[in-house]
Amino acid sequence: MQFKGNLQRSVILIGVLIASLSLTTACSSKDSGADKVLQVAYGSGGSDAQKTWDSIATAFTAENPGWKVEFQVQNDDLYETIGLKNLLTSGNPPDVYFEWAGARLNNKNNDGFAADITDLVKSTGLADQFGDGAFNATSIDGKIRMVPYTADVTNVIWYNKDIFAKLGITPPTTWSEMLADCAKIKASGVTPFGIGNKDLWVAGNWFGHVDSRVAGDSVYDQILSKNKPLNSPEFVKALQYVADLHTAGYVNASANSISDNEGYTLFYQGKVAMLPIGSWIISSQIQDAPKLNMGWFNLPAIEGGAGDQKSIMAVTTGFIVNAKSKKQEKAVEFLKMAFSPTMVDAWIKSGTTPVAKASAAGSLDALSQSMIDLLNSGATVVAPPDTGYDLKMADALNTATSEVLDGVKTPQQALDDAEAKVSKS
Repeated sequence: MQFKGNLQRSVILIGVLIASLSLTTACSSKDSGADKVLQVAYGSGGSDAQKTWDSIATAFTAENPGWKVEFQVQNDDLYETIGLKNLLTSGNPPDVYFEWAGARLNNKNNDGFAADITDLVKSTGLADQFGDGAFNATSIDGKIRMVPYTADVTNVIWYNKDIFAKLGITPPTTWSEMLADCAKIKASGVTPFGIGNKDLWVAGNWFGHVDSRVAGDSVYDQILSKNKPLNSPEFVKALQYVADLHTAGYVNASANSISDNEGYTLFYQGKVAMLPIGSWIISSQIQDAPKLNMGWFNLPAIEGGAGDQKSIMAVTTGFIVNAKSKKQEKAVEFLKMAFSPTMVDAWIKSGTTPVAKASAAGSLDALSQSMIDLLNSGATVVAPPDTGYDLKMADALNTATSEVLDGVKTPQQALDDAEAKVSKS
């Protein structure tokens, strides 16, 4: 889900004028004025997710006569880059909007778009719908600035179990084993890895995890926090793993020219054996490729790497109440409805698992449960470049990664250019 390249940003800037989609759910009322319209913004999550949103709006308006809900829904990549920013500064800004915890939440708070909802969360009873510590990642200086939605594993390696079984391959535990598996897969006529990296974040997440494993978790954080240069030797060494995969032909040649969804399609059709992506692929697979026999393994241990070789890449998402909104109390009431037991059950059926208490009583599919187990394993959590850190830094690193993945630059050249880019900004 998760900050894309410069070319894509230019295209999106034009497209935002025509691509923003607003879906409206309303109930009849005696007063349908704008003062009783709640605007809710997020990136598109598919038809099943929208059905859940519609159910939430219907329940909310039933309990709040005279109110209606309008959904400001955009393509997810558009939303993540400049779409949300434009919505917040438009003449019709959202009262509630989806965002990621970490640097993005901090930025919204610093820019005056994240209300302190601590008292409202407690007084409305919303706090009771979450377990202890659920608001830790969504609070700043002890003040709740976001209601948590999901805790997502943002990158593991999904694999086609039938292809693996046919070739006598089992999920690798080390990088060397993975490369040996890739050789067998390629020899069979199937491309080992498939990704759609047109917007840069997919490979950015995958190889961001590699960066942390090779360079070390502390060095990874120092570099992306601007305390060490992007072209530090540790990152140059890490990007060599990207170059090696390119040289061996283990990643689809179209990687940087197709979207993430097109990458999913390659995987669903059996044209690639593995897909590095986050836990959200589960809902997509259930809807678009229900017969696919899919499994996963975490990034294999990289021999000689300085980082925690059992780390996971994950992020918390949630909903912020706009500090500029005059409807903050209603916004929190809406979020309370969104994470009620009935709605949490609807979320689960749509393929999403909220962090709310009610999820523990829901009936999860085996893959979703395995993602929760991984999150709860106690492993070191690595933040993705595009949600855990400054977007300019993430864009520079992800661009460098894409250039190495395409073979147009060496790791040193790509990172030298990336460092020059962020130094000028």
